[in-house]
Amino acid sequence: MSIDLQKYTAPTSAKTKKESKDGSFWDFMNRDIQLFGNQWNAKKKAGFYTEMELLLKAGLDLNAALDLIQESQKKEKERKLIEQLHQGIISGLSLSDAMEVSGKFSDYEVFSIRIAEESGQLPPVLKELAHYFELNMRFQRLLISALSYPILVISVAFIALAFLLNFLVPLFGEIYTRLNQDLPSVTKTIIAFSNWSTQYLPLMGGLLLVLIGLLFWQRKTLWFRKYSAWVMLYIPVFGALIHQLFLSRFCQALSFLIDSKVPLLKAISLTKKMIRFYPIEAALAFAEIELYKGVSLHQTLGQFSIFPRRMIALLKVGEEANQLDTIFKKLADQYQEQVEQQTKLISSLIEPVLIVFLALVVGIVLVSMYLPIFKLVTNFGL
Repeated sequence: MSIDLQKYTAPTSAKTKKESKDGSFWDFMNRDIQLFGNQWNAKKKAGFYTEMELLLKAGLDLNAALDLIQESQKKEKERKLIEQLHQGIISGLSLSDAMEVSGKFSDYEVFSIRIAEESGQLPPVLKELAHYFELNMRFQRLLISALSYPILVISVAFIALAFLLNFLVPLFGEIYTRLNQDLPSVTKTIIAFSNWSTQYLPLMGGLLLVLIGLLFWQRKTLWFRKYSAWVMLYIPVFGALIHQLFLSRFCQALSFLIDSKVPLLKAISLTKKMIRFYPIEAALAFAEIELYKGVSLHQTLGQFSIFPRRMIALLKVGEEANQLDTIFKKLADQYQEQVEQQTKLISSLIEPVLIVFLALVVGIVLVSMYLPIFKLVTNFGL
């Protein structure tokens, strides 16, 4: 639905603010920025903040802007959420308080909007939030594009192998048993492996499902998050990409918060609740304690190997020059560029490697099955 700006007038009344209730703020707002379930995802949030910023810059007040955005929503759940924000504004809440009450926004967003309202810089902060979520969508697309093709090819390879071992190989095995012919070693090995897989495949499938269920059940526990992060970092080829993705997200978040005049200790606390990656979470939890004691940020983070030495050196310079926001912004841009370059490189190199892998898997099985036939034909010709 198109938005008609002419039916609304510029704001005539001042904003009404309400003090936040910190007691409940951190409890139900402690959620990741990558939202699932009944919450908005990054794409919807980027669109919401972009529209809000444009409408406020066009001279509309919050009530008019929310009314317009509500009319433009196609889904009922989204309209109800905007209506809830709208009703909160009408009842005297600030935008940040209305967002907090809705339960659909992270503490990062609520706190950023609250700072913007207090400083009178709401449109610029809305623009930065939109940019933040657009970058998150970009990171997700980069990661998906890098991982989807390998996962697809490997899955096809396993399906093809399972089909060959459970249907084709037993068929050839029966034929060779009737012929009572001496088989090549590779053929004997494939037939033996086929017999084993046919016998134990249901059991292996059941155990795999149980394992997946247990891991899913334990996915929020400390040990699982700790070791799954370690596994991700040491995945060949993709580990470095995942590492840089989280570093870019970390730098981007702190750059925005510090630039918005959020105190460093609060910025660290907010970033820790947004970054659902155990090594960085653990480092930031430790940094909160050390910063409170007066230890510098670069000294604290320098004790963790997840942060490169070059980053720590630049943070030291940023602290000494009081330019941490600039340093984090440059680091975020650099890591983002590296992620994009590595994704393109991986995509260009992994495709031929996986095609060769798939061809080898299928080819070895097929050749091993046809070798006795070639041998039989050769003997018959002699």
